[in-house]
Amino acid sequence: MIIDCDTHFLPRDAYDYTGPEWDALRPHLKFDANGLHTAVEFSGAPPEVPGATPLPPPGSGSRHSGLYDIEVRLRDYAKLGIDRQFLFPPLTGTAFSYLPDAALGTAMAHSWNLAVLKHLRAYPQQLIGGALVALQDVNASIREMEWAQEAGFRAVILDKVYPVREHCFSEPFGNRRELWPFFARAEQLKMPVFLHNIQHGHRMTNLMNYQFNGLDVMAPQEGQMSLVSLITSGLLDDFPGLQFVFTEAGVSFIKPLVQHLDAVFNDEVVDYESEDAAPRFNYRKLSGGKRIVSEADYKPKNKRAPGHYFKTNLFFTIETEEPELAEAVRLFGATQFLFATDYPHDDPGGRMKYRDVELLRANQDIAEDAKALLWHGNAERLLRFA
Repeated sequence: MIIDCDTHFLPRDAYDYTGPEWDALRPHLKFDANGLHTAVEFSGAPPEVPGATPLPPPGSGSRHSGLYDIEVRLRDYAKLGIDRQFLFPPLTGTAFSYLPDAALGTAMAHSWNLAVLKHLRAYPQQLIGGALVALQDVNASIREMEWAQEAGFRAVILDKVYPVREHCFSEPFGNRRELWPFFARAEQLKMPVFLHNIQHGHRMTNLMNYQFNGLDVMAPQEGQMSLVSLITSGLLDDFPGLQFVFTEAGVSFIKPLVQHLDAVFNDEVVDYESEDAAPRFNYRKLSGGKRIVSEADYKPKNKRAPGHYFKTNLFFTIETEEPELAEAVRLFGATQFLFATDYPHDDPGGRMKYRDVELLRANQDIAEDAKALLWHGNAERLLRFA
């Protein structure tokens, strides 16, 4: 058994079920004579955010008919030797984000879910559903998640970050306390939360500081900041049953990130206005009127070392070609990783997705019992298959 935990599918009728009241405002997907997605007409699109740099539709993978045609993709998966696949929308091509009007966003999410549900019911042994929710309306998102679970969806799909209309920089989920009722309900429902990039253009690299002389390599990665915020905000202490899957990022970043976070865990606050301040990184303390936030707001809220949460609450889809994969499995346990191909997105050389099965199978640095967890065991446990 092999389960692919990151694939992309765009039903041609993705937004046909928003209801007649939204027909003039909803996205209308455009296709060429060959049935390939080419553009989106979206009268209800949110205002452009100054400084944001979104990627235009249709996005990666649009030239592959398997993105739209379920029969084509099922034939491809039979050739790949993969038994089941978790369906994500192609999040650039769908024009979905948390920026549109809340009611419209909710209608868009539900329409996509309905379009996918038809295929889940037609191919229950091959397809696994993750439901979109529009977090700009938290209560509606909770209702959509509850409906989705009853309908047979196994998880919910979120962006890795929370974009806002006020500025072009993404915000970490842990900083958005208004979202915590959603996460509380996800824990109660035992619904895993899959985090995936949406190319809405809210990026730290939009800061001019990072746009000169190659300094963009020093810019924090938004998804990783949001991931860490799930820990440092105290979210995973308040809701310890929450399970997040961080997709399409590989594993090479995990070890140095966890080592750094664990090294500074429980360090004392350092006053950097003192000439005796520690030269290594530590939590900053600004005195008097120079402090932007209180010390209580500034310090992390997690009760355990960050490494604990990486081994209990956080899961990662793998990139089979990464040389660091075997080391990550040894350090954090095979239980935290999920096999994925990112089908049908374009990978280096355009063929990597077709080699993922053979690359993992040939990896002699990962034990066979660990591979079984990556292939299917972890997904079966996380997604609650009998």
